[in-house]
Amino acid sequence: MKRMARGSYGYGHSYGYGGEQQPEDRLTSLSDDLLISILSHIDTKQAVQSSILSKRWVNLWTLLPVLNFTCDQDQNPPNPPDNDGYTFIHNVFARRNASIMIEKLSANVSDHYTMFRVFNDALSLRVSDLRIDCSENIVKHYPISCVDSSDLLMSLSLKGMVEFGYFPRFDGLVKLRLERVKIVENEAFSSFVNLEELFLVNCKMEVDSSGLEVVADKLWRLTISSCFHTPVAYPGLVLSTPNLVVFELEGLIPMVFEAVEELPALHTVHIDALFSYGAPELPFEQQKINLIKIIGSFKYAACVHLTPSTVEVNL
Repeated sequence: MKRMARGSYGYGHSYGYGGEQQPEDRLTSLSDDLLISILSHIDTKQAVQSSILSKRWVNLWTLLPVLNFTCDQDQNPPNPPDNDGYTFIHNVFARRNASIMIEKLSANVSDHYTMFRVFNDALSLRVSDLRIDCSENIVKHYPISCVDSSDLLMSLSLKGMVEFGYFPRFDGLVKLRLERVKIVENEAFSSFVNLEELFLVNCKMEVDSSGLEVVADKLWRLTISSCFHTPVAYPGLVLSTPNLVVFELEGLIPMVFEAVEELPALHTVHIDALFSYGAPELPFEQQKINLIKIIGSFKYAACVHLTPSTVEVNL
């Protein structure tokens, strides 16, 4: 019979000097690449804390291509600049291995100071996928902006009390998602010349009477869900999107709709309209006319889906 190594009496278990059975530490048999992949799926603070496990783990967190920062939403955010949340994030940025590109950065922040710093730090670090959630604790909209252009940021998601206005040219951005954001510029997306997907969810449209203008030659998908103006619908929606393939409109319809050019590439349209009753600035009959005009603009669409409530109100 083959002799087993000292201290080993079978696969998956080992025995100490006292004869007690101990589970085998299988993590030590995993490659560094696999351990880094595992650490990339957990909160970055926990990944940093793993450095105390052994000498092998000391520098693993510095090699992470994915960073996930969260904050304790049960505590009131500290006042800047003594922001413990940002201090930790800044230390991670400063001590990580600079030769490793950050593919994705997600941050849940509880104050506008951290939001602003994380956003601009991410651009400096050439992050390609950035997601910032500041929907907790912050009760006032704060502007988010940058001075320098970027050609490496490909996907941007902002959620919460953010005021979205003018941006310099972002040639690399292909996907943009804004949720619960205040849009304050009529042509807020004109700097994103290669934008392909745009999602506006629960956004407040604080634009002038000409309405929101979506000018994007390469845009193939546009989703507008539950967006509004003060007090109800937003003034207008102008599309200059010749390669649009998918259009989704849910919630209040704009008071004016215009497609600057025909949309020959359009394939799928989904409309789930919500109508405002008793609004003097937007009579119900005018809302119906606006919806009919929207539908009529999509004559090239292969599939037009109207929810039952949308169809019923036009009967």
